[in-house]
Amino acid sequence: MNETAPVTTKSPKSNLRIYVIILLIILGVAGCVQLSHYYVSLPEIDRLGASGHMKQEAERAVRLAQDVFQVDLDYSPESVEQVEQILAKSREHYLQDPNADRSITPSARSYLWGAYLGEVIKTVKPSEWKYDPETEAVTLQLTEEAGQPVINPMRWCYQRIARGEPEDNVWCNFLLVTVEPDPSQLRNTPPQQGVPGQ
Repeated sequence: MNETAPVTTKSPKSNLRIYVIILLIILGVAGCVQLSHYYVSLPEIDRLGASGHMKQEAERAVRLAQDVFQVDLDYSPESVEQVEQILAKSREHYLQDPNADRSITPSARSYLWGAYLGEVIKTVKPSEWKYDPETEAVTLQLTEEAGQPVINPMRWCYQRIARGEPEDNVWCNFLLVTVEPDPSQLRNTPPQQGVPGQ
C-alpha cells in the first residue's frame, strides 16, 4: 500500500507576504541607487562642505604646481612667494595669448591658487571658508578679528593674472592679512600742542 505524503499548499496570505517582502527589497535597492546617484550628481561643494571642497582644490593646486611648474608647495607661509612667481608666469602667458576669450584662463586657475592661499592663511590666522549658495561665492572669514573681516584669495589670484598691477602681488596681500604689525614700528601720534597764544 502506497502512502503518499500530504500535499501542502501555501495559503494566499503567505504568498502575499513573500510578494510584499520582494517588493520592499526592490524598492529599497531602487531608493539606494537613486540616492547615490543624487549624491554623486551634487556639486562637490554641497557634498563636502566649503572646507572640504577648498582643501581638495588646494591639493589640486599642489599637484598642478608640481606637474606644470616643478614647484613643491608645502603649505608654509614662505610657499606663498612661490605661488606669486607662478602667477607672474601665468600673467605673462595670459598677455601673450592671442585668443579673444582669454578671460576664461585666469578664472579657472585662480580658483585653485586662491584655495591654496586660503589654506595657508588658515595655518597662520584662525579662519574658515564660507559659501554663499545664492552667489556661489566662496570667501575666507577671519574668525578672531574685530568685525570678522572677509577676504577673497581667489580674487587676489584672478587680479594678479588678469590685471597685474603692483598692488595685486599675492605675497604682499598675504603679509597684509597675516602679519601682525610691530607696535615699535608704528608711528606715534604727535602730542597735541596748544593753540598758539594760549
